[in-house]
Amino acid sequence: MQAKTAQVDKKALAEKKALAEKKALAEKKAAAEKKAAAEKKAAAEKKAAADKKAAEKKALAGKQAAEDRKSRTSKKVNSRSQIDSQKKRDSRNELLTVSVSLNTGKIVAIASVGILASAILVSAMVFIAG
Repeated sequence: MQAKTAQVDKKALAEKKALAEKKALAEKKAAAEKKAAAEKKAAAEKKAAADKKAAEKKALAGKQAAEDRKSRTSKKVNSRSQIDSQKKRDSRNELLTVSVSLNTGKIVAIASVGILASAILVSAMVFIAG
């Protein structure tokens, strides 16, 4: 009888030990997963911070470039005649400003067609009259 109870006790002890090992393994696995998640989160935060810093740097560079362009245009040395003409232009009060631009290629083409047509008509009149 004692042998039987000893076997049962041994079996229960083995089951307890296996259960404890299983529990310890599960805890280790959970701790490893938690650590991996924390590392992943830290890496994501680090990347976001780097992206934010890069965006700020880019914005600052764009702002500085705009300021440089602005300062360059203001530093241009205008000749005396340009300054006088700008003053005259600014002093006039105009209600409407009209800007005219011509496409000389079209004008030349139309004029050449007209000259060619007149030459043909004159030669036709001479042929008919003669």
